[in-house]
Amino acid sequence: MDFVRSPKAVQHLTTFVVAAVTTILLTRTLLALTGYPQIGGGAGLHIAHVLPGGLLMLAALLLQLAYLGPGPRPLAAVLGGIGFGLFIDEVGKFVTTDNDYFYEPAAAIMYGVLAAVVVAGHAWRRRRPLDADERVAAAAHALVDGLAGRLPERRREEALRSLAKAGDSPAAAELRALLATVPTTSPGVPQHVQRAWAALAARVERASAAWWALPLMGVLLAGQAVVSTFVLLEVWSRRALHGVSVAGVLLGTAASLLFVAAGLVQARRRGRRAAVESFQRSALTSLLGTQVFLFASSPLLATGGLVVDLALLGLVNSDLSRQRREPR
Repeated sequence: MDFVRSPKAVQHLTTFVVAAVTTILLTRTLLALTGYPQIGGGAGLHIAHVLPGGLLMLAALLLQLAYLGPGPRPLAAVLGGIGFGLFIDEVGKFVTTDNDYFYEPAAAIMYGVLAAVVVAGHAWRRRRPLDADERVAAAAHALVDGLAGRLPERRREEALRSLAKAGDSPAAAELRALLATVPTTSPGVPQHVQRAWAALAARVERASAAWWALPLMGVLLAGQAVVSTFVLLEVWSRRALHGVSVAGVLLGTAASLLFVAAGLVQARRRGRRAAVESFQRSALTSLLGTQVFLFASSPLLATGGLVVDLALLGLVNSDLSRQRREPR
């Protein structure tokens, strides 16, 4: 059976994984700060957070089954990622005979699963670019929201750009005419919040286009990797750490630095876009690997690293999105 691929599949998968990692780190930080309370313990019950995680994953699935069009997918990616983060955070309980939540290799298991999702998503997309029929189908999917009166102007522009890459097929011409006639609506958020967010995104995109933005991103990503290593060494000097955590942080740091170096080399050989894509891999490696393993030794510092990684990933993705909208 052949399925039609979504042009935003990698973006949704990245949102899913980032939401999952954020949930894992914030959950463990909150539990450490509150002394690991047990909900329902007074009644002889223990409501593990794997249960609300399953409910959130169910909500994400129901969104996809109950509604047409691509509109629910960003929300489903966030809800599914949060739910999966709550679920896999308790993997230590399900792979040990004594239900050990603090099982040290659990970080490696979580990292392996989430990293596999990211790697498989990017490999699946790079294996074969979207063909003309898939681009037309994606535009038709956006038209569903337009016919229901729920199509923001930004998404209509994305659909028209997708059709422009689909060639001169009759279906593309007809869809282009239909998209031009359907009315657009503003996103379902307060107007002042939307304007503020759009203004911030525009400033970030303008900054990312400057000549100094590319080397600055490389310096920041490399600096984040080096700082993570120093944090590990500082914690290691105060108490013994499990070898899995140490190896995970060191390998994650080394991989992040290699991606940064590769990006700087590719900037000269293949252009800016190839460099930024390599920087994106560096940020994702730090987020999905280094910070997860570092969490085992210092939850608060790992949460700080999470915030920095998310900011860097946002900067890199902003530059990449701008380049994708521009012709090569």
